[in-house]
Amino acid sequence: MYRKSLIFYFSIILSLSALHVTAQGFNMKKMANVTGLPGGDCSAVFGYKDAGGNEFAIIGSKTAINIFNVNDCGNPVNVLTLSDTYNTSWREFASFQNYVYSVCDGPCYSGLHIINMNTMTATVQTNIFTKAHTIFVEQATGRMYVMGSKSSTGQDRLLIYTLDTEVVDGITYNGTPANPALIKIFPTTYIHDMFVKNNLGYASHIYDYKLRVWDLTNVNSITETGHYYYDSGKYNHSSWLHNDGVTLVEATELPRGEPLTVLKKIPGNPALQLVGTLKEPLEFPIASDSRPHNPHINGNYMYVACYEDGVQVFDVANVSSQNTIKRVAYYDTYIQNNGTGYPSGFAGCWGVYPFLTSGCILASDINNGLFTLKMELPQSDGANPGKVSSVKGGDLYFENAGQSIILRSEKGYCYRLVADADNNLTTQRTVCHVYNATNIQLENNDIAVSDAESGLVIVNGTGSCQRFRISDTGTFTSEGLNCSDIARPVKVHDSDLVVETYTKGLILKNQTGTCYRIRVNDSGNFIITSLTSCP
Repeated sequence: MYRKSLIFYFSIILSLSALHVTAQGFNMKKMANVTGLPGGDCSAVFGYKDAGGNEFAIIGSKTAINIFNVNDCGNPVNVLTLSDTYNTSWREFASFQNYVYSVCDGPCYSGLHIINMNTMTATVQTNIFTKAHTIFVEQATGRMYVMGSKSSTGQDRLLIYTLDTEVVDGITYNGTPANPALIKIFPTTYIHDMFVKNNLGYASHIYDYKLRVWDLTNVNSITETGHYYYDSGKYNHSSWLHNDGVTLVEATELPRGEPLTVLKKIPGNPALQLVGTLKEPLEFPIASDSRPHNPHINGNYMYVACYEDGVQVFDVANVSSQNTIKRVAYYDTYIQNNGTGYPSGFAGCWGVYPFLTSGCILASDINNGLFTLKMELPQSDGANPGKVSSVKGGDLYFENAGQSIILRSEKGYCYRLVADADNNLTTQRTVCHVYNATNIQLENNDIAVSDAESGLVIVNGTGSCQRFRISDTGTFTSEGLNCSDIARPVKVHDSDLVVETYTKGLILKNQTGTCYRIRVNDSGNFIITSLTSCP
Protein backbone atom coordinates (compact mmCIF):
# COMPACT_ATOMS: atom_id res chain seq x y z
CA MET A 1 0.00 0.00 0.00
CA TYR A 2 1.07 3.52 -0.63
CA ARG A 3 0.13 6.76 1.06
CA LYS A 4 -2.39 8.90 -0.77
CA SER A 5 -3.06 12.52 0.13
CA LEU A 6 -6.42 14.10 0.78
CA ILE A 7 -7.56 16.64 -1.80
CA PHE A 8 -7.52 19.99 -0.01
CA TYR A 9 -10.58 21.96 -1.07
CA PHE A 10 -11.07 23.79 2.22
CA SER A 11 -9.37 24.06 5.56
CA ILE A 12 -8.03 20.81 6.96
CA ILE A 13 -5.60 20.39 9.81
CA LEU A 14 -3.99 17.02 9.24
CA SER A 15 -0.79 16.04 11.02
CA LEU A 16 1.42 14.54 8.33
CA SER A 17 3.32 12.63 11.00
CA ALA A 18 0.12 10.70 11.61
CA LEU A 19 0.04 9.40 8.04
CA HIS A 20 2.23 6.37 8.65
CA VAL A 21 2.13 3.60 6.07
CA THR A 22 1.97 0.38 8.07
CA ALA A 23 0.56 -1.46 5.05
CA GLN A 24 1.43 -4.93 6.27
CA GLY A 25 1.02 -4.87 10.04
CA PHE A 26 -1.18 -4.41 13.07
CA ASN A 27 0.50 -3.32 16.32
CA MET A 28 3.77 -4.56 14.82
CA LYS A 29 6.33 -2.68 12.75
CA LYS A 30 8.99 -3.74 10.31
CA MET A 31 12.38 -2.55 11.47
CA ALA A 32 14.40 -4.05 8.60
CA ASN A 33 14.18 -6.56 5.75
CA VAL A 34 17.25 -8.33 4.32
CA THR A 35 16.80 -9.96 0.92
CA GLY A 36 19.09 -11.63 -1.58
CA LEU A 37 20.50 -14.29 0.75
CA PRO A 38 22.66 -17.01 -0.88
CA GLY A 39 20.67 -19.41 -3.00
CA GLY A 40 17.40 -17.56 -2.53
CA ASP A 41 14.61 -19.26 -0.60
CA CYS A 42 14.89 -19.04 3.20
CA SER A 43 13.96 -21.54 5.90
CA ALA A 44 14.25 -21.35 9.70
CA VAL A 45 15.36 -18.37 11.77
CA PHE A 46 16.92 -18.43 15.24
CA GLY A 47 18.18 -15.87 17.74
CA TYR A 48 21.28 -15.83 19.93
CA LYS A 49 22.62 -13.51 22.63
CA ASP A 50 26.27 -13.70 23.68
CA ALA A 51 27.82 -13.04 27.10
CA GLY A 52 28.48 -9.43 26.14
CA GLY A 53 24.82 -8.78 25.37
CA ASN A 54 25.24 -8.80 21.58
CA GLU A 55 22.23 -10.19 19.73
CA PHE A 56 22.30 -12.19 16.53
CA ALA A 57 19.89 -13.56 13.94
CA ILE A 58 20.71 -16.89 12.32
CA ILE A 59 18.73 -17.69 9.17
CA GLY A 60 18.95 -20.51 6.68
CA SER A 61 18.94 -19.88 2.95
CA LYS A 62 19.19 -22.51 0.23
CA THR A 63 22.97 -22.64 0.09
CA ALA A 64 24.11 -21.09 3.37
CA ILE A 65 23.78 -20.42 7.07
CA ASN A 66 23.64 -16.62 7.49
CA ILE A 67 24.41 -14.82 10.75
CA PHE A 68 23.58 -11.15 11.36
CA ASN A 69 24.33 -8.88 14.29
CA VAL A 70 20.98 -7.28 15.27
CA ASN A 71 22.07 -5.05 18.14
CA ASP A 72 20.41 -2.36 16.05
CA CYS A 73 17.13 -4.09 15.21
CA GLY A 74 16.67 -1.73 12.30
CA ASN A 75 20.08 -2.43 10.79
CA PRO A 76 21.13 -6.11 10.66
CA VAL A 77 24.84 -6.52 9.85
CA ASN A 78 26.08 -9.75 8.26
CA VAL A 79 28.93 -11.24 10.32
CA LEU A 80 29.16 -14.76 8.87
CA THR A 81 27.97 -16.67 5.81
CA LEU A 82 28.59 -20.42 5.96
CA SER A 83 28.11 -22.20 2.66
CA ASP A 84 28.08 -26.00 2.55
CA THR A 85 27.71 -26.50 -1.25
CA TYR A 86 24.26 -28.06 -0.81
CA ASN A 87 21.05 -26.55 -2.17
CA THR A 88 18.30 -27.24 0.35
CA SER A 89 15.01 -25.74 1.51
CA TRP A 90 15.39 -27.02 5.09
CA ARG A 91 17.79 -25.66 7.69
CA GLU A 92 17.09 -25.59 11.45
CA PHE A 93 18.99 -24.27 14.48
CA ALA A 94 19.47 -24.54 18.24
CA SER A 95 22.03 -23.17 20.71
CA PHE A 96 23.76 -23.92 24.00
CA GLN A 97 26.16 -21.59 25.84
CA ASN A 98 28.38 -20.02 23.16
CA TYR A 99 27.54 -22.50 20.40
CA VAL A 100 24.88 -22.61 17.69
CA TYR A 101 23.98 -25.93 16.05
CA SER A 102 22.52 -26.44 12.59
CA VAL A 103 21.07 -29.37 10.66
CA CYS A 104 19.70 -29.58 7.14
CA ASP A 105 17.34 -31.89 5.27
CA GLY A 106 16.43 -32.74 1.70
CA PRO A 107 19.33 -32.88 -0.78
CA CYS A 108 21.82 -32.01 1.98
CA TYR A 109 24.43 -34.20 3.66
CA SER A 110 26.51 -31.82 5.77
CA GLY A 111 25.61 -33.38 9.13
CA LEU A 112 25.77 -31.29 12.31
CA HIS A 113 27.28 -27.81 12.05
CA ILE A 114 28.75 -26.61 15.36
CA ILE A 115 29.33 -22.85 15.27
CA ASN A 116 31.47 -21.14 17.92
CA MET A 117 29.76 -17.75 18.27
CA ASN A 118 32.80 -16.27 20.06
CA THR A 119 35.14 -16.91 17.15
CA MET A 120 32.59 -17.19 14.33
CA THR A 121 34.14 -20.47 13.24
CA ALA A 122 32.48 -23.82 12.58
CA THR A 123 33.17 -27.53 12.68
CA VAL A 124 31.11 -30.36 11.22
CA GLN A 125 30.17 -33.80 12.53
CA THR A 126 28.99 -36.41 10.03
CA ASN A 127 29.79 -39.62 11.91
CA ILE A 128 26.26 -40.14 13.31
CA PHE A 129 24.07 -38.55 10.64
CA THR A 130 24.46 -36.51 7.48
CA LYS A 131 20.98 -35.00 7.35
CA ALA A 132 18.11 -34.43 9.77
CA HIS A 133 14.97 -32.34 9.82
CA THR A 134 14.98 -30.49 13.15
CA ILE A 135 17.04 -29.94 16.28
CA PHE A 136 16.18 -28.85 19.83
CA VAL A 137 18.27 -28.18 22.94
CA GLU A 138 16.75 -28.25 26.42
CA GLN A 139 18.82 -25.62 28.22
CA ALA A 140 18.17 -26.87 31.77
CA THR A 141 19.47 -30.37 31.08
CA GLY A 142 22.08 -29.66 28.44
CA ARG A 143 20.59 -32.26 26.14
CA MET A 144 20.35 -31.94 22.38
CA TYR A 145 17.71 -33.80 20.38
CA VAL A 146 17.94 -34.42 16.63
CA MET A 147 14.74 -35.39 14.80
CA GLY A 148 14.08 -36.68 11.30
CA SER A 149 17.27 -38.68 10.91
CA LYS A 150 17.40 -42.20 9.44
CA SER A 151 19.84 -45.03 9.99
CA SER A 152 21.77 -46.60 7.11
CA THR A 153 18.99 -49.18 6.83
CA GLY A 154 16.27 -46.52 6.67
CA GLN A 155 15.07 -46.77 10.28
CA ASP A 156 13.55 -43.55 11.63
CA ARG A 157 15.06 -42.55 14.96
CA LEU A 158 15.48 -39.89 17.61
CA LEU A 159 19.10 -38.99 18.39
CA ILE A 160 19.86 -37.81 21.94
CA TYR A 161 23.14 -36.06 22.80
CA THR A 162 24.56 -34.56 25.96
CA LEU A 163 26.41 -31.25 25.89
CA ASP A 164 27.77 -31.86 29.39
CA THR A 165 28.92 -34.79 31.52
CA GLU A 166 26.06 -37.23 32.00
CA VAL A 167 25.95 -40.67 33.59
CA VAL A 168 23.47 -43.10 32.05
CA ASP A 169 23.10 -46.50 33.73
CA GLY A 170 26.62 -46.31 35.08
CA ILE A 171 28.23 -45.14 31.83
CA THR A 172 29.77 -41.65 31.81
CA TYR A 173 29.41 -39.55 28.68
CA ASN A 174 31.74 -36.55 28.51
CA GLY A 175 30.01 -34.23 26.14
CA THR A 176 30.83 -30.55 25.69
CA PRO A 177 29.13 -27.76 23.76
CA ALA A 178 31.94 -28.00 21.21
CA ASN A 179 31.75 -31.78 21.00
CA PRO A 180 28.27 -33.22 21.73
CA ALA A 181 28.30 -36.83 22.90
CA LEU A 182 25.65 -39.23 21.60
CA ILE A 183 23.97 -41.04 24.48
CA LYS A 184 21.03 -42.71 22.76
CA ILE A 185 19.66 -43.74 19.39
CA PHE A 186 15.94 -44.26 19.95
CA PRO A 187 14.22 -46.12 17.08
CA THR A 188 10.71 -44.80 16.53
CA THR A 189 8.40 -43.66 13.78
CA TYR A 190 9.38 -40.43 12.06
CA ILE A 191 9.42 -37.37 14.33
CA HIS A 192 9.13 -34.15 12.36
CA ASP A 193 9.67 -31.76 15.26
CA MET A 194 9.77 -31.92 19.06
CA PHE A 195 9.59 -29.46 21.94
CA VAL A 196 11.24 -30.60 25.20
CA LYS A 197 10.80 -29.34 28.75
CA ASN A 198 11.56 -31.12 32.03
CA ASN A 199 12.69 -34.17 30.03
CA LEU A 200 9.25 -34.47 28.40
CA GLY A 201 9.33 -34.45 24.62
CA TYR A 202 6.22 -33.30 22.73
CA ALA A 203 6.81 -35.05 19.44
CA SER A 204 4.99 -34.57 16.13
CA HIS A 205 4.81 -38.03 14.53
CA ILE A 206 3.33 -36.62 11.36
CA TYR A 207 2.92 -39.79 9.33
CA ASP A 208 1.21 -41.56 12.24
CA TYR A 209 -1.08 -38.51 12.65
CA LYS A 210 -0.19 -38.56 16.34
CA LEU A 211 1.32 -36.16 18.81
CA ARG A 212 3.12 -38.22 21.46
CA VAL A 213 4.56 -37.13 24.80
CA TRP A 214 7.75 -39.03 25.63
CA ASP A 215 9.36 -39.23 29.07
CA LEU A 216 13.05 -38.92 28.16
CA THR A 217 14.45 -38.81 31.70
CA ASN A 218 16.14 -42.19 31.40
CA VAL A 219 17.18 -42.56 27.78
CA ASN A 220 17.40 -46.32 28.19
CA SER A 221 13.78 -46.49 29.32
CA ILE A 222 11.86 -43.99 27.20
CA THR A 223 8.11 -44.27 27.76
CA GLU A 224 5.04 -42.62 26.23
CA THR A 225 3.11 -40.67 28.85
CA GLY A 226 0.59 -38.83 26.71
CA HIS A 227 -0.83 -38.50 23.23
CA TYR A 228 -3.34 -36.84 20.94
CA TYR A 229 -4.54 -38.65 17.84
CA TYR A 230 -5.43 -36.56 14.79
CA ASP A 231 -7.73 -37.58 11.97
CA SER A 232 -6.04 -39.46 9.16
CA GLY A 233 -4.17 -37.10 6.85
CA LYS A 234 -3.73 -34.29 9.38
CA TYR A 235 -0.05 -33.41 9.49
CA ASN A 236 0.69 -32.23 13.05
CA HIS A 237 3.80 -30.23 12.33
CA SER A 238 5.17 -28.66 15.54
CA SER A 239 4.11 -27.62 19.02
CA TRP A 240 5.07 -25.44 21.99
CA LEU A 241 4.25 -25.82 25.68
CA HIS A 242 2.56 -22.97 27.54
CA ASN A 243 4.20 -21.65 30.71
CA ASP A 244 1.49 -23.35 32.77
CA GLY A 245 3.15 -26.67 31.94
CA VAL A 246 -0.07 -28.40 30.91
CA THR A 247 -1.35 -26.54 27.83
CA LEU A 248 0.15 -27.28 24.44
CA VAL A 249 -0.40 -25.41 21.17
CA GLU A 250 0.15 -27.39 17.98
CA ALA A 251 0.28 -26.29 14.33
CA THR A 252 -1.22 -28.62 11.74
CA GLU A 253 0.50 -27.75 8.48
CA LEU A 254 -1.49 -30.00 6.15
CA PRO A 255 -4.07 -30.11 4.75
CA ARG A 256 -4.23 -26.39 4.05
CA GLY A 257 -6.70 -24.53 6.21
CA GLU A 258 -6.26 -26.51 9.44
CA PRO A 259 -6.25 -24.32 12.59
CA LEU A 260 -3.92 -24.28 15.55
CA THR A 261 -4.92 -26.93 18.09
CA VAL A 262 -4.94 -26.11 21.81
CA LEU A 263 -4.47 -29.23 23.96
CA LYS A 264 -4.29 -29.83 27.71
CA LYS A 265 -2.67 -32.54 29.79
CA ILE A 266 -4.99 -34.13 32.36
CA PRO A 267 -3.43 -35.77 35.46
CA GLY A 268 -3.74 -39.53 35.28
CA ASN A 269 -5.05 -39.51 31.70
CA PRO A 270 -2.60 -40.10 28.85
CA ALA A 271 -5.01 -38.69 26.28
CA LEU A 272 -4.58 -34.93 25.87
CA GLN A 273 -7.83 -32.98 26.06
CA LEU A 274 -8.86 -30.74 23.17
CA VAL A 275 -9.38 -27.21 24.54
CA GLY A 276 -10.21 -25.69 21.17
CA THR A 277 -8.87 -24.52 17.84
CA LEU A 278 -7.60 -21.15 16.70
CA LYS A 279 -7.18 -19.44 13.34
CA GLU A 280 -7.15 -15.83 12.17
CA PRO A 281 -6.79 -15.72 8.34
CA LEU A 282 -5.76 -12.31 7.04
CA GLU A 283 -7.54 -12.98 3.74
CA PHE A 284 -10.96 -13.32 5.39
CA PRO A 285 -13.66 -12.76 4.15
CA ILE A 286 -12.22 -13.63 0.72
CA ALA A 287 -10.59 -16.86 1.92
CA SER A 288 -10.03 -18.66 5.22
CA ASP A 289 -7.62 -21.48 4.35
CA SER A 290 -4.55 -20.01 6.03
CA ARG A 291 -1.83 -22.34 7.29
CA PRO A 292 0.03 -22.02 10.62
CA HIS A 293 3.56 -23.46 10.60
CA ASN A 294 5.57 -22.88 13.79
CA PRO A 295 4.28 -21.59 17.18
CA HIS A 296 6.50 -20.18 19.97
CA ILE A 297 5.38 -18.92 23.38
CA ASN A 298 7.27 -16.24 25.29
CA GLY A 299 5.60 -15.05 28.49
CA ASN A 300 1.99 -14.06 27.85
CA TYR A 301 2.32 -14.05 24.06
CA MET A 302 2.36 -16.72 21.40
CA TYR A 303 4.12 -15.91 18.12
CA VAL A 304 3.14 -18.01 15.13
CA ALA A 305 4.79 -18.21 11.71
CA CYS A 306 1.82 -18.49 9.34
CA TYR A 307 3.26 -18.78 5.82
CA GLU A 308 1.33 -16.31 3.60
CA ASP A 309 -0.08 -14.53 6.69
CA GLY A 310 3.35 -13.71 8.10
CA VAL A 311 3.80 -13.48 11.89
CA GLN A 312 0.71 -13.49 14.11
CA VAL A 313 0.81 -12.76 17.86
CA PHE A 314 -1.77 -13.99 20.37
CA ASP A 315 -2.35 -13.13 24.01
CA VAL A 316 -2.21 -16.49 25.79
CA ALA A 317 -2.10 -15.27 29.39
CA ASN A 318 -5.34 -17.20 29.91
CA VAL A 319 -5.63 -20.45 27.95
CA SER A 320 -8.62 -21.94 29.76
CA SER A 321 -10.59 -21.94 26.49
CA GLN A 322 -10.11 -20.88 22.90
CA ASN A 323 -12.30 -17.84 23.61
CA THR A 324 -9.76 -16.48 26.09
CA ILE A 325 -6.99 -16.44 23.45
CA LYS A 326 -7.01 -13.41 21.18
CA ARG A 327 -4.82 -12.02 18.44
CA VAL A 328 -3.13 -8.78 19.43
CA ALA A 329 -0.68 -8.11 16.58
CA TYR A 330 0.62 -9.31 13.26
CA TYR A 331 3.03 -8.45 10.49
CA ASP A 332 2.42 -9.86 7.03
CA THR A 333 5.84 -10.66 5.54
CA TYR A 334 4.32 -12.01 2.32
CA ILE A 335 2.09 -9.47 0.58
CA GLN A 336 2.08 -10.92 -2.93
CA ASN A 337 -1.28 -12.67 -2.49
CA ASN A 338 -3.02 -10.03 -0.40
CA GLY A 339 -6.64 -9.52 -1.40
CA THR A 340 -6.79 -12.55 -3.71
CA GLY A 341 -6.92 -15.49 -1.30
CA TYR A 342 -4.14 -18.01 -0.72
CA PRO A 343 -1.88 -19.40 -3.46
CA SER A 344 -1.12 -23.06 -3.98
CA GLY A 345 2.18 -24.44 -2.76
CA PHE A 346 4.30 -23.01 0.03
CA ALA A 347 5.21 -19.34 0.38
CA GLY A 348 5.70 -16.73 3.08
CA CYS A 349 6.78 -16.87 6.69
CA TRP A 350 8.60 -20.06 7.71
CA GLY A 351 9.72 -19.18 11.23
CA VAL A 352 9.71 -16.60 14.00
CA TYR A 353 12.04 -16.09 16.97
CA PRO A 354 10.59 -13.88 19.77
CA PHE A 355 13.07 -14.50 22.61
CA LEU A 356 15.71 -11.78 22.22
CA THR A 357 15.71 -9.66 25.38
CA SER A 358 15.77 -6.40 23.42
CA GLY A 359 12.32 -7.16 22.01
CA CYS A 360 13.65 -7.41 18.46
CA ILE A 361 11.54 -10.14 16.83
CA LEU A 362 13.08 -12.19 14.02
CA ALA A 363 11.12 -13.71 11.15
CA SER A 364 12.13 -15.65 8.07
CA ASP A 365 10.11 -15.50 4.87
CA ILE A 366 10.75 -18.14 2.22
CA ASN A 367 10.42 -15.59 -0.58
CA ASN A 368 11.28 -12.30 1.09
CA GLY A 369 14.22 -13.01 3.41
CA LEU A 370 14.94 -11.90 6.97
CA PHE A 371 12.63 -9.50 8.80
CA THR A 372 13.31 -7.75 12.08
CA LEU A 373 10.16 -6.53 13.85
CA LYS A 374 8.97 -4.74 16.97
CA MET A 375 5.58 -5.14 18.63
CA GLU A 376 3.90 -1.99 19.98
CA LEU A 377 0.54 -2.40 21.70
CA PRO A 378 -1.48 0.83 21.87
CA GLN A 379 -2.59 2.59 25.04
CA SER A 380 -6.19 3.71 25.15
CA ASP A 381 -6.98 7.42 25.52
CA GLY A 382 -10.18 6.49 27.34
CA ALA A 383 -12.64 9.36 27.01
CA ASN A 384 -9.92 11.89 26.12
CA PRO A 385 -9.33 12.96 22.53
CA GLY A 386 -5.57 12.37 22.56
CA LYS A 387 -3.87 12.79 19.17
CA VAL A 388 -6.32 13.83 16.48
CA SER A 389 -6.21 14.74 12.80
CA SER A 390 -9.04 17.24 12.28
CA VAL A 391 -11.18 18.16 9.29
CA LYS A 392 -12.43 21.71 9.85
CA GLY A 393 -15.15 23.66 8.08
CA GLY A 394 -16.69 20.90 5.98
CA ASP A 395 -17.64 17.30 5.45
CA LEU A 396 -15.18 14.46 5.09
CA TYR A 397 -16.33 13.25 1.67
CA PHE A 398 -15.33 10.00 -0.04
CA GLU A 399 -16.07 10.55 -3.71
CA ASN A 400 -16.04 6.96 -4.94
CA ALA A 401 -18.65 4.31 -4.17
CA GLY A 402 -17.27 1.50 -2.03
CA GLN A 403 -14.64 3.68 -0.35
CA SER A 404 -14.87 5.13 3.11
CA ILE A 405 -13.25 5.07 6.55
CA ILE A 406 -11.94 1.66 7.64
CA LEU A 407 -11.77 1.02 11.39
CA ARG A 408 -9.76 -1.65 13.16
CA SER A 409 -11.15 -3.92 15.87
CA GLU A 410 -9.17 -5.13 18.88
CA LYS A 411 -8.12 -8.33 17.08
CA GLY A 412 -7.09 -6.36 14.01
CA TYR A 413 -10.13 -6.98 11.82
CA CYS A 414 -10.93 -4.27 9.27
CA TYR A 415 -14.44 -2.84 8.92
CA ARG A 416 -15.41 -0.29 6.27
CA LEU A 417 -18.19 2.18 7.17
CA VAL A 418 -20.97 1.87 4.58
CA ALA A 419 -24.59 2.90 4.03
CA ASP A 420 -26.95 -0.10 4.04
CA ALA A 421 -30.07 -0.47 1.88
CA ASP A 422 -32.00 1.80 4.25
CA ASN A 423 -29.13 4.32 4.34
CA ASN A 424 -28.21 3.53 7.92
CA LEU A 425 -24.53 3.63 8.80
CA THR A 426 -23.20 0.11 9.21
CA THR A 427 -19.98 -1.84 8.76
CA GLN A 428 -18.65 -4.30 6.22
CA ARG A 429 -15.70 -6.56 6.93
CA THR A 430 -12.89 -6.33 4.38
CA VAL A 431 -9.38 -7.62 3.80
CA CYS A 432 -7.07 -5.18 5.55
CA HIS A 433 -4.19 -5.10 3.10
CA VAL A 434 -4.77 -5.52 -0.61
CA TYR A 435 -1.62 -5.83 -2.71
CA ASN A 436 -0.81 -2.58 -4.54
CA ALA A 437 -3.90 -0.82 -3.17
CA THR A 438 -3.57 2.89 -2.45
CA ASN A 439 -4.86 3.95 0.96
CA ILE A 440 -4.40 6.67 3.53
CA GLN A 441 -3.03 5.06 6.69
CA LEU A 442 -3.71 6.94 9.92
CA GLU A 443 -1.88 5.57 12.96
CA ASN A 444 -2.22 6.54 16.64
CA ASN A 445 -4.66 9.31 15.63
CA ASP A 446 -8.40 9.75 15.45
CA ILE A 447 -9.89 11.41 12.40
CA ALA A 448 -12.30 14.13 13.56
CA VAL A 449 -14.94 16.17 11.74
CA SER A 450 -15.04 19.15 14.06
CA ASP A 451 -17.99 21.10 12.64
CA ALA A 452 -21.36 19.94 14.08
CA GLU A 453 -23.10 20.82 10.80
CA SER A 454 -20.75 18.55 8.87
CA GLY A 455 -20.15 14.82 8.98
CA LEU A 456 -19.02 11.77 7.09
CA VAL A 457 -20.27 11.69 3.50
CA ILE A 458 -20.09 8.48 1.49
CA VAL A 459 -21.66 7.27 -1.74
CA ASN A 460 -24.48 4.78 -1.11
CA GLY A 461 -25.59 1.79 -3.16
CA THR A 462 -27.62 3.91 -5.60
CA GLY A 463 -24.78 6.32 -6.34
CA SER A 464 -26.21 9.12 -4.21
CA CYS A 465 -24.44 10.79 -1.32
CA GLN A 466 -25.32 10.17 2.28
CA ARG A 467 -24.19 12.38 5.17
CA PHE A 468 -23.85 10.82 8.62
CA ARG A 469 -23.71 12.89 11.79
CA ILE A 470 -24.12 12.23 15.50
CA SER A 471 -27.26 13.17 17.43
CA ASP A 472 -27.65 14.71 20.89
CA THR A 473 -28.19 11.20 22.24
CA GLY A 474 -25.09 9.77 20.63
CA THR A 475 -26.81 7.93 17.77
CA PHE A 476 -26.30 8.36 14.04
CA THR A 477 -28.44 10.55 11.86
CA SER A 478 -28.58 10.15 8.09
CA GLU A 479 -29.27 12.72 5.40
CA GLY A 480 -29.40 12.14 1.66
CA LEU A 481 -28.10 14.87 -0.64
CA ASN A 482 -26.87 15.47 -4.14
CA CYS A 483 -23.15 14.89 -4.29
CA SER A 484 -22.69 18.11 -6.28
CA ASP A 485 -24.42 20.09 -3.53
CA ILE A 486 -21.99 19.26 -0.71
CA ALA A 487 -20.73 22.52 0.72
CA ARG A 488 -17.05 23.00 1.55
CA PRO A 489 -16.09 19.33 1.43
CA VAL A 490 -12.71 17.82 2.13
CA LYS A 491 -12.61 15.21 -0.61
CA VAL A 492 -10.92 11.83 -0.59
CA HIS A 493 -10.56 10.44 -4.09
CA ASP A 494 -9.71 6.83 -5.07
CA SER A 495 -8.84 5.81 -1.54
CA ASP A 496 -10.04 4.48 1.78
CA LEU A 497 -8.83 6.09 5.00
CA VAL A 498 -7.67 3.37 7.38
CA VAL A 499 -7.56 4.16 11.10
CA GLU A 500 -4.92 1.56 11.96
CA THR A 501 -5.05 1.83 15.77
CA TYR A 502 -8.04 0.05 17.27
CA THR A 503 -8.26 2.43 20.25
CA LYS A 504 -8.81 5.25 17.76
CA GLY A 505 -11.65 5.97 15.35
CA LEU A 506 -13.90 8.63 13.83
CA ILE A 507 -14.88 11.61 16.01
CA LEU A 508 -18.11 13.53 15.28
CA LYS A 509 -19.57 16.56 17.11
CA ASN A 510 -23.30 17.00 17.79
CA GLN A 511 -25.34 20.19 17.99
CA THR A 512 -24.82 20.59 21.74
CA GLY A 513 -21.04 20.57 21.33
CA THR A 514 -20.42 17.04 22.61
CA CYS A 515 -17.95 14.88 20.69
CA TYR A 516 -18.19 11.12 20.26
CA ARG A 517 -15.54 8.64 19.21
CA ILE A 518 -16.84 5.87 16.95
CA ARG A 519 -14.94 2.57 16.97
CA VAL A 520 -15.84 -1.06 16.18
CA ASN A 521 -15.64 -4.32 18.13
CA ASP A 522 -14.55 -7.67 16.68
CA SER A 523 -18.08 -8.36 15.45
CA GLY A 524 -18.23 -5.07 13.58
CA ASN A 525 -20.66 -3.43 15.99
CA PHE A 526 -20.14 0.23 16.83
CA ILE A 527 -18.57 1.33 20.09
CA ILE A 528 -19.63 4.96 20.66
CA THR A 529 -17.93 6.86 23.46
CA SER A 530 -18.72 10.36 24.71
CA LEU A 531 -15.47 12.33 25.05
CA THR A 532 -14.56 14.67 27.88
CA SER A 533 -13.73 17.40 25.37
CA CYS A 534 -13.66 18.04 21.65
CA PRO A 535 -10.43 18.21 19.65
